[in-house]
Amino acid sequence: MTEKLYLQDSYLDHCPAAIIRKIQLDGQIGVILDKTIFYATSGGQPHDTGTINDVDVVDVFANQNHEIVHVLEQSIEDSRVKCLLNWERRLDHMQQHTGQHILSQAFLKTIEANTLSFHLGEKSATIDVDKADLNTATIHQVEELCNQIIIENRNVLVHTVDRDELHRYPTRKQPQVEGPVRIIEIEGFDHSPCGGTHCAHTGEIGLIKIWRHENYKGGTRIHFKCGFRALRDYQHKTEILKQLSNVMSAAETDLVANIVKLKTELKTARRERDRLSKALMDYEADKLISESLSYEGISLISKTFEERDMKALGVLANLIIERSSNTVIFFGTSIQNKAQLLFRSTSDISMDMNKLMQKACATIDGRGGGQTHKAQGGGPAIDKLQLALVTAEKELKAAI
Repeated sequence: MTEKLYLQDSYLDHCPAAIIRKIQLDGQIGVILDKTIFYATSGGQPHDTGTINDVDVVDVFANQNHEIVHVLEQSIEDSRVKCLLNWERRLDHMQQHTGQHILSQAFLKTIEANTLSFHLGEKSATIDVDKADLNTATIHQVEELCNQIIIENRNVLVHTVDRDELHRYPTRKQPQVEGPVRIIEIEGFDHSPCGGTHCAHTGEIGLIKIWRHENYKGGTRIHFKCGFRALRDYQHKTEILKQLSNVMSAAETDLVANIVKLKTELKTARRERDRLSKALMDYEADKLISESLSYEGISLISKTFEERDMKALGVLANLIIERSSNTVIFFGTSIQNKAQLLFRSTSDISMDMNKLMQKACATIDGRGGGQTHKAQGGGPAIDKLQLALVTAEKELKAAI
């Protein structure tokens, strides 16, 4: 069985070791050592990284036999090796995991909310608590308690005890392991069974900041950052505030009021734009109707557009259909380096727009389809867009 040195000293970043066994893992090599400083993924905390004899450790996990498997980027020939930990990653995990213990106890003490799960991700960590609909005042109260414990720089102690000694410790949750239990104590504040890596003093966490919370499965998911993660997040958001202040030509304290004002003005401008757009569309529909050509009692409206959105053309066609009878519409537009076609007809026209569309699309090296009174298509030959409409007109006249 591999000796887990990190359980004794989370700050140990190197050690010599002997390879007990090598195993093949889907094209990768895994090694089992007599002792290790590398934490294996478990309890919501990801594995450590680093090197073994200068070969990168890409994963660490416990197999079905509870052996610690170190997955390597390439094979190692030596049986005696030197392990070197990625200390920056280890410290980050220590800050987040120790911070989680404080945060979970703070929720318990503040609103009697129990922590149901913990996940430590690459950029953020989360806990799920069994209380929903938390407000900002509660979140701030929890944060203040957490950071008070950090400022007091309390000791973080490790106790390994037999099960018959558990009654001596007011653990926040019941242990899930058999045999001796490892208890992490935030001095005078929290006791929790845990096999992870932790700071020795709460001051090393630096800061705990909840940056988001949301209702989740009847409770609340809490997103938080500790230590250097919280610092980098603060730096990033400060830079965003500075950029917004420059863009808005306003002090940071005035940003919210200015953005609310701008949003109101934008909403008003959009309503006016929509009103004017509808008026313009009505005028355009009436103009196209007045300019339509007549063939044997059928009115034909055929027109090409440049950079006209197909959705807008659909609205225009609908307005014409609503105001007309015995009318056929051939619209073509060139947009995003593509020729696009829209054919419509009123319900009193028996001509099949789908068949006409097939003929027209062949002209622009494309394809399309639709129904009797409505069809749409497109193709890459923008230079033949007008020819496609002429083709459709000829087919319509021939059918008439």
